[in-house]
Amino acid sequence: MYLVSLILNLLILAPWHMSANAYIWPSQYDILEDAYVLSSGFGSDGTVDEVTPCSATPAGNSPGRQNTAEWLRTAYHDMATYNSATGLGGLDGSIQFETDRPENIGTAMNTTVQFFGPLQSKRSSFADRLALGVVLAIKNCGGPTIPFRPGRIDATEAGAPGVPQPEQSLETHVAAFARQGFNMTEMIGLVACGHTVGGVHEVDFPQTVHGAITTPDNPEGVVHFDDSFDVYDNHIAVQYIDGTNTDPLVVGFNTTTNSDARIFSADGNRTMQSFAADPNFFLSRCGSLLERMLNTVPAGVALGDVIEPLEVKPHQLRLFFDNTGGLTLSGDIRIFGTTSIAAAADPADMPVTLVWTDRNGGKNSNYSTTATWDDFMAATSLWGAVQLFSISTPIDPATGISSFVVDWAYNSQLPLTTSDNGGSGFPLQDVVLFQRTGSCHGTVDQNSTVNAVIRNDMGDVTSAYIEYTHSATQIGSMALKQVTIRADFVHVGNSTSPFYDTYTTSFLSNDGFLTLNADIVSFDLFAVVGGKTYSSLDNPQLFTGC
Repeated sequence: MYLVSLILNLLILAPWHMSANAYIWPSQYDILEDAYVLSSGFGSDGTVDEVTPCSATPAGNSPGRQNTAEWLRTAYHDMATYNSATGLGGLDGSIQFETDRPENIGTAMNTTVQFFGPLQSKRSSFADRLALGVVLAIKNCGGPTIPFRPGRIDATEAGAPGVPQPEQSLETHVAAFARQGFNMTEMIGLVACGHTVGGVHEVDFPQTVHGAITTPDNPEGVVHFDDSFDVYDNHIAVQYIDGTNTDPLVVGFNTTTNSDARIFSADGNRTMQSFAADPNFFLSRCGSLLERMLNTVPAGVALGDVIEPLEVKPHQLRLFFDNTGGLTLSGDIRIFGTTSIAAAADPADMPVTLVWTDRNGGKNSNYSTTATWDDFMAATSLWGAVQLFSISTPIDPATGISSFVVDWAYNSQLPLTTSDNGGSGFPLQDVVLFQRTGSCHGTVDQNSTVNAVIRNDMGDVTSAYIEYTHSATQIGSMALKQVTIRADFVHVGNSTSPFYDTYTTSFLSNDGFLTLNADIVSFDLFAVVGGKTYSSLDNPQLFTGC
């Protein structure tokens, strides 16, 4: 389902922005907010499904492995290149270029990169996707709620080596974590918080694990860190303190690689004793430490505000121009809540109405449409209750649309709430629009064509162009990079509507269309009309062949 969630269409009149006090739609982080909120079902991108249950193994790989542990390990190894003195390194996606290093032994890094690579897009970096994956996986395993801040920028090359290794001395580990910005107590906590899930694979670390019992369910000889490897809890500390520990980095046959034993005892066991005594303290402390880890980014990278789910949000809502000259508004309205009323709501009994304002700010009793719900739209969220409702309604091109509000309630007996996007309504422009008719995708080395319409009653069109973004391979990395092509639109002439003229452009993309390497594609349309810039963002991928 992740394709569904990523192909958004946000039609706006103003630039992307984030309010200092609230998350206002649209935002440059809308794709990530959807991925954060929609955990499974309709509209989800498949991230949480990949770690459900918490013991889930990477698809198509050896049983016994654990996605949650592998994602967490990959994120730490990515961050571990950070140098707090220089500001270089951090969680920046450089792990994509580092998976062949001895310090990143095993296939976990490659598998993780392969999963999150196709989820990146123009507005969601690989590093953001990896960080968000860790947040979702840990919550799904019963762990703490880790605030997620977007805005990480992907590196274009490998970072400096320096991931701590199990055979190194305590002094070396202390120095490595200090370089990353963590003191000794925080080092102990971060290691314990990372080793409450997963284990050590004999196939990768025979110097640490020897003679593990391999079975069809555990062919790699994984020895878990504790007895509840598939629950994010404090058992790693409880078992360490009470002497029943199974952690191969504590009680392994090779004392040289017993790095957890050296780290956990570095402060006389005080941190581990506090973790063992209070499971809530363990979760709280892990939430704080992992948040810091995920937010350790290169100097100069400014992360956005913490994402908080919007109560009401457009989802894949698009304004289309059809070949009859009419406009159609279609997509979904998403409603999210954390109250008991929200949890108990029956979507079939929830009134949801979209009410719009025309392009001149006018209102009319006919400017409304009722949203509908169906079983196939069922969805869940780790953070509360979520429902989606479908919208499909014609819009008269003569009057157009400029914004809308949503009137809704959790059941038909309650008074309606009007959600107005912070007071100004949800903006929607009708000036530059994608036109399906005649738009097509070329095969390898063949041009693609995109058609658009632009209103002809608002002044001169001084500029019109497309920014087409797709994934491409990059040297030295298993992951992909985002490539954006800009192509100018050419005025063709009249359309089937007296209010719009037709424009077209052709360009070569070679983005892997209809091949095993096909990835998410989005394109943005821009037009300067009457001295104002209008944009139609994240239009749906072209699937019609030329």
